[in-house]
Amino acid sequence: MTAADLNRQGLKKAQFVGTPVMDNLNSTGKDLQLIPGVRTIALLPGSRLREATNNLVLLLELVKKIASNSTVPVQFRAALVPALMTQLEDIAARCGWQMRSGKLIFPAIKRSFHEEKIVEVICWADAFADILQQSSLVIGMTGTAVEQAVGLGKPVIAVPGNGSAFTYRFAEAQNRLLGDSVQVIGTQPANSDILKETARAVDRTLQNDKYLASCIQNGLERMGRSGGSIKIANYVTNYLGY
Repeated sequence: MTAADLNRQGLKKAQFVGTPVMDNLNSTGKDLQLIPGVRTIALLPGSRLREATNNLVLLLELVKKIASNSTVPVQFRAALVPALMTQLEDIAARCGWQMRSGKLIFPAIKRSFHEEKIVEVICWADAFADILQQSSLVIGMTGTAVEQAVGLGKPVIAVPGNGSAFTYRFAEAQNRLLGDSVQVIGTQPANSDILKETARAVDRTLQNDKYLASCIQNGLERMGRSGGSIKIANYVTNYLGY
């Protein structure tokens, strides 16, 4: 779409051949301990520490709301930077969760008819591509990783945080860049009401097969397929006559 826009502006030689960020996103076969037949939600709190820490705290609160209201079974996997993994025990204590071997566990989510359910978020520092590939939906509070998720055909729900990087302004611009694959919930840093609306949006999205299918096509149009790096290199060398 950028190339087409540049063409309209008179830059007739502008061509789109690929996006380097879509390379190296193939699954490595890592065992994510997934439950077969259950939708997987990927959590991406970002990579900038302090803000990423606060984003993960926010996402854990959202996970509780999703788990207590979802009408379809879901499971959660978080892709974290290594430095954030070292904070999991402190984050768990801060949020009323427990931490066991990389798993964040909330012991009792109340559902209908007074049913209680244990909720787990399994965290990884070395399984980003695997988590994206295996996910049914991504909740992202980051930049490039959300672009990569969209390129893989995943629906993304974005929640503005309290930090200086992933703000509503950033998320809204990202939505314009990436199109309908990204849903931005709220126009201000997320509060309890925004998180409740986000949980409802997650449930609606997972049940909308037509929308989920459209995200696959939109991802190809916005980001292209893998192999962009070598295609760009080949295009440049051919253009220069080497």
